[in-house]
Amino acid sequence: MENQTRQFNTDEAYDRFTALMASSGLREALAYLLKLSDYRYIAIFRFQNGKANAAVYYDRDNPAVLRAEEVPESATYCGFVRDGKRLFATANALQDPRLAGHPARATVLAYCGLPILDSGGQFLGTLCHYDLVPRDPEQLDLDLLLRVASLLWQGNHVPPYPAV
Repeated sequence: MENQTRQFNTDEAYDRFTALMASSGLREALAYLLKLSDYRYIAIFRFQNGKANAAVYYDRDNPAVLRAEEVPESATYCGFVRDGKRLFATANALQDPRLAGHPARATVLAYCGLPILDSGGQFLGTLCHYDLVPRDPEQLDLDLLLRVASLLWQGNHVPPYPAV
């Protein structure tokens, strides 16, 4: 799939995201962001009691699936984002020495996530793209994703940990 981000500048993409969020909801707005890349998944992950789960989830191949599977927090790359409070990305986990021994390494090969932090620096969750095949995180518009993450906390749009 050709990277579609070149069709929009960051301001236009952000405006489209906010319009979609207002008219169709957060999940559809995230689906739009996903379409600007060739990644399969986009999600907002939250943490609770040693577990991680997507408060909002979109799978390009199975858009009818509304929920991700709850996993131990140690089994997600989102823990790197949470612990460092900064971007974490890998194009191919199998070739990334930082991920040697990580439980998700053989399954989730590509990941790019950034923290959603409030104004005091409190971690609320992660906004992440990920896939089961290698993907180039350089295709993502990080300025756009940072603006979206900021909008999410400022507008109190980060959903709580999903009820299981």
